[in-house]
Amino acid sequence: MLNYSHFTKVVMSCFLLLAISGLMGCAGFVMQTRADLPFDTISIGIIENKTVEPGLQDRFNRVLADTLAEYGFRLCPLSRYILEGEITAFNLKPVAERLLVATRYEIIIKATFRLIDRETGKSVPLVAESPFVASFSSVGKLERVIIQKELSTETALRNLSRELTRRITFM
Repeated sequence: MLNYSHFTKVVMSCFLLLAISGLMGCAGFVMQTRADLPFDTISIGIIENKTVEPGLQDRFNRVLADTLAEYGFRLCPLSRYILEGEITAFNLKPVAERLLVATRYEIIIKATFRLIDRETGKSVPLVAESPFVASFSSVGKLERVIIQKELSTETALRNLSRELTRRITFM
């Protein structure tokens, strides 16, 4: 027979333990505000596209500008800090097939960047050759595959820009 008194104590103990662990887990959580940024303005310098994918640097510039603004940075062409870099690899490869037709693809982007302090000339490397991967499934007409490729490329570029911005934010 079930002892309700014992059951109630166990449930209450579990809730208490959960509440305490929740509070302890949040003790290290800190909200990042614009006042916490290492600096508030940044300039995007030359982003060189060393791949055969046309317009990749222009697409990345737009995504990076949006991401920096999301994190609270203001873009200023005369900022003390300038972000420059190269997109060194762009690979689109099929990773799954069915009946000799590719059904799943993977986009891999590699890039190297550096944050340059114009006043001191000091350069800090950021995200050296980290691969940023996005995958997609697509079967059917070539137009559909191309549309999915473009959307996945955008996702990989956004992931790269978020990683760069995080590294700058927590320098």
